Amino acid sequence: MRKYLWIVGLLCGSCGPISERKQPPPSLQQLAQSDLDLTGEQLANGYCAACHVKPEPDVMDKITWETKVLPDMRKRMGLYLEEDFGTALPEDEGVPAGIYSKTQYITRENWAKILDYYLDNAPESPLPQAEKVAPKSGMPGFELEIPDFSFIRPSLTTMVRVHPETGNLWLGHRFRSLFVLDSKQGFKQLDSIATPVAPVEIKWRSNGNFELLSMGLMDPANDSIGVLQTYTPLNKTWASNPLREKLMRPVHVEFADFNADGTEDQVIAHFGNHLGKLSLYLSGSTGFEEVILKSDPGARRTIGVDFDEDGDLDILALMTQAKESIILFENEGNGKFRERVLLAFQPAFGSSDFRYEDMTGDGKPDLILVNGDNADQSQILKYYHGVRIFENEGKGKFTESWFYPLHGASGLEVGDFDADGMPDLFVIAFFPSRKEFPRQDLIYFRQKKQSDFEPFILANAPDFNWLTLTKGDLDGDGDHDIVVGTFAFDELYKQPTSDWRPFVVLRNQSNK
Repeated sequence: MRKYLWIVGLLCGSCGPISERKQPPPSLQQLAQSDLDLTGEQLANGYCAACHVKPEPDVMDKITWETKVLPDMRKRMGLYLEEDFGTALPEDEGVPAGIYSKTQYITRENWAKILDYYLDNAPESPLPQAEKVAPKSGMPGFELEIPDFSFIRPSLTTMVRVHPETGNLWLGHRFRSLFVLDSKQGFKQLDSIATPVAPVEIKWRSNGNFELLSMGLMDPANDSIGVLQTYTPLNKTWASNPLREKLMRPVHVEFADFNADGTEDQVIAHFGNHLGKLSLYLSGSTGFEEVILKSDPGARRTIGVDFDEDGDLDILALMTQAKESIILFENEGNGKFRERVLLAFQPAFGSSDFRYEDMTGDGKPDLILVNGDNADQSQILKYYHGVRIFENEGKGKFTESWFYPLHGASGLEVGDFDADGMPDLFVIAFFPSRKEFPRQDLIYFRQKKQSDFEPFILANAPDFNWLTLTKGDLDGDGDHDIVVGTFAFDELYKQPTSDWRPFVVLRNQSNK
């Protein structure tokens, strides 16, 4: 009886932030074994929070809940109804065992209560964004350049990076290529390097070598064919050797010495699909050992930083997919890390990218987050998509201090682009609203005073899809320019008919 009273106590209250919970929510097994007369909201508090932060009914419209999201959640809990007859089972579609339970964890009656709770409280149509400052036309201090490549090639850019010494642009292409372009000679092609599918991250070395991370597959898949390779110049070409193989759709790698032995380690974000993980490859006397920090899909980006100022490097990680969160892995030495959730979000939040920078000038780095991933079962405009700053209040507590609604926000860069002593933001949106005019998919947020940002968009924006974003000094004038990579969906599976347009440049005029 005491166990059931404990469950009732948890479910009758709201599911607050994970960082504030005194005890974990009941598991699916505990809920399935209980015989409690609960409301639909109480059941949702328990069943949803058993796996992730509970989403409120207003995060999606009624039709999306009813036809997309709730049926999938029901099947994951092992409950199949007559309406599922004649449809493909998850395993028929290549979903790994264990994702959809073979054990039924919820009764028809309790499921009906949860269904009614969401459908009775969800809006008829997606809720609108909150009011916001409309972006001004034209980006002060920047000149738009669209390089002219007079040959046909699919515009499927997966990576743009500016070399910190030469200023040359290194560009990854979905179709197994890495291009080196001369930034001071009209982006003339200097080199073309064969790679695995979809290069996404690069690390240059002082001896001319570089490491390259390739996803292997961009489309959602559970295959493990991603690779981290080292490239060495050899007779006017490049020799490659694998450092890490069989990676699960990796999207980011962080190089740093986490055990202070003088050798760089690697943190690799295996984004995956149904399966994934966040892995630290830690150097030792016999080579590298894999330390799995998190056994969930959706690892997006990591930052190595001495968060607790104890002399060793900790790891900040952005986890997406169902268990969306920013997590601190505190380095306790000897390859041990203690997990601490700093921020957690409901599973439709769409976290996409983050940075850890001091935005307020108080000496404490803040968390900057963009959320707008919409490549899921709820492909609707979401009022909570946008860019946020979570101010660092010390002792691991972060509080949202600024939010700008932006449909489909997907990438960002932080820097003092106008040289006024205050950091600014550039944000792209890969899933923008097509109903807004002018389009809001590339915004420059110039900080005028603390937490007061003035938004700007291009005056004559080209009709491109923005997938990648980076900053760097292309022309050697001492300021950061912006490069935005394009990704043309319609050129994925058919021959392109127009000239190659892989990126645009926003040339910074601050030091001109």
